[in-house]
Amino acid sequence: MDRDAVCRYLASTNIEHATLQFCERFDEKSRIWNFSKHSHPFFELIFFLEGRANIDAGDESVDVLGFDVLIYPPGLEHAEHLDLRHRQEIICLWADTGPTGSFDHAIKLMDERGTLRSLFEMVYDEFTTNRPFSPDLISCYLQAIFLQVRQHFSEPSRDASTLVERCLGFIHEHYARDFDIGELARQVSVSPSYLFRLFKKKMHVTPMHYRNIVRLDKAKLLLADQALTVDDVAERVGYEDPKYFSRVFRDLVGVSPSAYRKERL
Repeated sequence: MDRDAVCRYLASTNIEHATLQFCERFDEKSRIWNFSKHSHPFFELIFFLEGRANIDAGDESVDVLGFDVLIYPPGLEHAEHLDLRHRQEIICLWADTGPTGSFDHAIKLMDERGTLRSLFEMVYDEFTTNRPFSPDLISCYLQAIFLQVRQHFSEPSRDASTLVERCLGFIHEHYARDFDIGELARQVSVSPSYLFRLFKKKMHVTPMHYRNIVRLDKAKLLLADQALTVDDVAERVGYEDPKYFSRVFRDLVGVSPSAYRKERL
């Protein structure tokens, strides 16, 4: 997608008085879905909470997954094709921004920081509860969504492989520390859920499982030093509980740490 073209188009859109025309949260069983090709006179903004789908939008085909945001400009014909092997859940908004130019492409981005999901959910919450000042807050949240999208396309594209490589470097350097995926995600400025999906897709294991692999590789080397007890080795590679260390070691290596040491003496 031409990032500059998206930025120019969104910059030409008057979002200051954006108004909500439709708001719903629904799953694959809902009758709200319209699977025939259609268009709307407003922006349609969809946050995919779960699932995957293939979208026909204009002359293009777009694949979407959980945590993706998809925006159909006014007048763009589109049709969703759900992958019903997976549960689907979305939040769908229609936003009226007044007279708007045409754009022949669906706009897709991944919610790397988790900000867009929060904004979609705040719109839905205000819409369904109808509290004082809800229309004003909804308008502000819609503006924030459009600005977040503009910000995303204004920044240089980040290679997913580079993000994972930076995580790998952090894990190898700090494997003995007791960090969680939240801290790891902060190192690369993305949300934990986005990092979890990205890391597992590339490495075929979760980040914390990968840390266990690194820890046990280090433990194997340390077990060659007979001056160290198994408890010493467990502590050095980041396990406070020696029994838990032994259980993880057996699960991944196939034998206990003591048996592994004996085999290699």
